[in-house]
Amino acid sequence: MADDPIERSKYEREQRDRLPLMNGVREETCNQQVNGDIVPTQNSQANLSTAMGDLTGQLPPDIEHITFGYLPFSQLITRLVQETFNGFTECINDMSEIQMPQVNGVTAPDTSHSNVQKKLRLLNYAQERRAQFIKILVLSRWSRQAESISRVIDMKLWLDNKRRLYDDACNWMGELKRIVESERIPNPDLKTALEALSMGKAPGLPDLGYIPPKPLSPQQLLKAIRGINTQLTLRLHLHETIPPAFRDFSVANGRATFRVPDEFEIDLSIAKDDLSSQLYFIDFRFTFQPTPAELPQGSLRNEIEGRVNELLCREGLAGCYRFLHDFVLSHKLNILRQQAYRLSQENWSEHLKVEAVHRALVIQYWISRPGGKNWIEIGVRRRKVGRSSWFHQDEDDPHIGVRWFRAGKEMNENSVTVDLGDLSVENILRQVISAHTNSIFKETLAKLREGTLYSRKLLRLKHTRSTTESANSRLSIQLTASQSCTIIQEPVTGRLALLSPSLLNSRAERELNSLGSPEKGTASCIAQLRAVASCEEAEQTMRRHGWEVVNTIRPNQESLRQRFGNDTSRASFFRKRAWNAQWLLAFTAGLAGDVWWIMELNDATSKPDPIAALGPSIKAAFRLPTDIPGVTAPKDLSSADLSRVERTAAGLISQFIDTRQLSTQQIPHRLVPNGPSRSSSHFPTLYVHFPKHRAQKFQKDAESKEIPWSSQNVRISLTGIDTSKSATNHLVIAQTSDAVLRSSYLSSMIGGFIKFHPASGDFAFRLSTPVGQSTIPAILERLARIQRLMDYIKTLQAFKLKAQTLSLDHLEFVYANTEAQDCRAKISFTVVGKPPQLSLNYGNPHLRIQDQLMLLFRKSNGLHQIIRFLQLSLPLMQGFAALEAAHTNDGVTILPRSAEWYQVRYRDLLGRFDVRLRQRRGNLMWFVQPSNLPDGEKRDQRVQDQLDDLLKGTGEGWLGVKQGIAASLVGVEAVLKRIDEISQQHVPTPTAEEPAETVKKQDFKGQKRKAEDDAGVVVLD
Repeated sequence: MADDPIERSKYEREQRDRLPLMNGVREETCNQQVNGDIVPTQNSQANLSTAMGDLTGQLPPDIEHITFGYLPFSQLITRLVQETFNGFTECINDMSEIQMPQVNGVTAPDTSHSNVQKKLRLLNYAQERRAQFIKILVLSRWSRQAESISRVIDMKLWLDNKRRLYDDACNWMGELKRIVESERIPNPDLKTALEALSMGKAPGLPDLGYIPPKPLSPQQLLKAIRGINTQLTLRLHLHETIPPAFRDFSVANGRATFRVPDEFEIDLSIAKDDLSSQLYFIDFRFTFQPTPAELPQGSLRNEIEGRVNELLCREGLAGCYRFLHDFVLSHKLNILRQQAYRLSQENWSEHLKVEAVHRALVIQYWISRPGGKNWIEIGVRRRKVGRSSWFHQDEDDPHIGVRWFRAGKEMNENSVTVDLGDLSVENILRQVISAHTNSIFKETLAKLREGTLYSRKLLRLKHTRSTTESANSRLSIQLTASQSCTIIQEPVTGRLALLSPSLLNSRAERELNSLGSPEKGTASCIAQLRAVASCEEAEQTMRRHGWEVVNTIRPNQESLRQRFGNDTSRASFFRKRAWNAQWLLAFTAGLAGDVWWIMELNDATSKPDPIAALGPSIKAAFRLPTDIPGVTAPKDLSSADLSRVERTAAGLISQFIDTRQLSTQQIPHRLVPNGPSRSSSHFPTLYVHFPKHRAQKFQKDAESKEIPWSSQNVRISLTGIDTSKSATNHLVIAQTSDAVLRSSYLSSMIGGFIKFHPASGDFAFRLSTPVGQSTIPAILERLARIQRLMDYIKTLQAFKLKAQTLSLDHLEFVYANTEAQDCRAKISFTVVGKPPQLSLNYGNPHLRIQDQLMLLFRKSNGLHQIIRFLQLSLPLMQGFAALEAAHTNDGVTILPRSAEWYQVRYRDLLGRFDVRLRQRRGNLMWFVQPSNLPDGEKRDQRVQDQLDDLLKGTGEGWLGVKQGIAASLVGVEAVLKRIDEISQQHVPTPTAEEPAETVKKQDFKGQKRKAEDDAGVVVLD
């Protein structure tokens, strides 16, 4: 430190002392004196220069320069500039968001509120920035003197460090003085010690002059001892307050012996006859093992004797007991601690950890096993004596106690018993480990019995307990009908073992020993082991009987439990080569039992299952009935059992597809198990209830709104499986309340493929569908055909008609009897959902409107309107037929515009007539109206006069109105006949005065007009 004057002077003295001596004087001071003045010699000047050069090169280091926390001034300016730019940008954006008001499209003056806000925002920003730059200016001017200020800061820090070193030195010296004060010892008395060692006595020591008593005789000793015994007995029974622990005492040989079981015995006696005098310590013995028989002579005995006598004087027997009891407890803990350390170094090495925490002993066992820590704490515990105690209420009674912690949680079980008479930490440890093992097996047993297999005792489960040796505790488990295992636990290491050894058990054993919490995970591991063993046995059996094991389906545990239930641990999948690849047979194993399933896979076009793992994803799974062998109880499957499983699976696949089809169409249904009287064994009967609003969609060709079989349950029974055709046979039975279906002639007309019971209204039919296809569409189609046929029969009966031929494919009936022939109509049924076909017999008057009738039939969706229209339009059709028969030269043309609108065209000047079906005063009538002639043509006056008379006249079944004729359904034929008579009266004939060419010319004009009219005809499909 070059600037410290004290250090510099000290340093200079050290350098001066190093200079060589010349004639006993330092060379530095060897100068010549001339006339009394000291004149340095050349030699001395040279030596002085050399010494000063050495001093300059060995100066102490400079004061440390402080640079921590300093920032460059340029960095401060850069940050201020950046902050100014960002603030200015934000100010501009804020000002742009303030909208300026406008008056009549002109911006408001500068004195507006918005303009003032903008100016204030800019002014505030500028004022803030100005203040910041003023601060920078001040810092800039101050930084010009930064070097001098930095030196002052360095000097200040150096002085503070020196002051701290001075204070530390003073504190150290004071502390040293305080410590040394206690180490001072008095000076020894060497004179007295020399006399005592050389002569055996010290004359300077005082002599008390005691006279030793005379020795007592045996009689005197016996008398004295008996007296002491009597006094002790009286005193203890009448005057002393004896604590409960000292209640076991005896008086003999002049002493009172107090016994505390498994702790100690103490002998006390008296020295005076005075009752107020204290009892004195005679002897002390331990009454537990391992300890010496008697307390040896020495400092320990002397210490105990002195403390006991002191407590007897001050506190009596209660204080003596508390002291000795506490002393024995501490001694027991020391013995247990030594035993624990010995165990951790010998037999339990590397598996036991012993720690002494204050007065308690902590022993951690199974330290190499994964999971939470397990330990026991042995220490002194205090319990409150109840208020019923007669001597001291609420007095603490300390004792040796054991606390057991399993996986960090204290267990409140009283399964650990400490033998206080024979201390052994190994016995305590084995009891705790046995209790731990039993608790693991107990919880595992409880969780396994939650499953059906073990709760119903379908599989054996036995727990053998031992409270002293965990190796004797074991858990015997039956896995399958032919396999079982036994779990034991090694007490030292805590490892679980499975007997008997096998590859499957070794895998499960590794999983068990890797569990962090065996209490929670052992049951799941055993459940998984049982599932694997059961699936392996099932795979071996299925391979022997020709089934193929499907290994491409490997769902994860989440997908497995979602599809097959939470109790499922493992599944195996099998395929029959004759089956569809989309359907499999699954075997699942778990604590709930071994179950057979039918399973459907997703096709290639379906979306992949997000919870599936590898291979095809599972679309649906259906459990086989529980009366299948191998479901309720594990057993070895035979060929008959597997054959039954195969038949049941094929039948349930068919029923599953049917129920899914019904659910998709939202048709109510239910499966009812068959009773013992049914012929089928375990296939339930499917009852389907077709609501009216849903069943009507299968009634597309019926007019009736009531569906007889829709209010009843349709019963679908699976009667058998045809293995040769890979098809399932079904019997469908339905019931109707319709009187039509109860007629006896119906069964004879339809045939033998449908059976009707007239009395009950039941009808039945059989269906055969391939395995894997739904029977519901075929049943619905058949029911729809039957219902449609019944509705048509009811319609015929409503019109008092009778079917000529009847089947599910066609219906033929006669709707009118004319003089020429019977009018027949035939309705042919195709597939449900497509319109039926209507055909008429040859010569039927309605043949001309057969296409219009088909359109009407499709629109009406029923037979009632068709039959009604056929009957009401029959007179009109007969009238049209009569017109055509009267005009063989094509003098008249009938054009059907629709089923309700017709046009009659004459080739002469009579013109055209429209015939339309209209409602007049609540009745249907045919309205016949003459049409206007084309431009340039005009009827003959005679024809016009007759038509006017006809329109004003009346007749049987018709009435002339203003613009036409309103005829009844029967009277329209007469109207057509009257119009035709007018036409016949005015047919032009060739005369002598009128050559034939004129007639042909007129006829050519009529044909031309007909062609023009036909060009405007719209032909309806």
